[in-house]
Amino acid sequence: MNHCDFHYSHLLPKKPGILPLEETMTKQCRRCGADFVTRSRIRKRCDACQSVVSAEKQKKANERLKARRAARRMCLLKAS
Repeated sequence: MNHCDFHYSHLLPKKPGILPLEETMTKQCRRCGADFVTRSRIRKRCDACQSVVSAEKQKKANERLKARRAARRMCLLKAS
């Protein structure tokens, strides 16, 4: 007997198969609730909401970066 005999993969939920390239699915946007058609299993938002959310995330990331740079600048000024 080897360690491969003691796995629990048969208890895990089965993964959905990979979609054929041209197959589309209708999903509901998690932000506005609108139905949209996509070929991706991963997408959760319609195009309009996705662009808004991406812009918001980019803005937050830029603010974090600016804050980090300012903190570093202050630290360098105090050290010298």
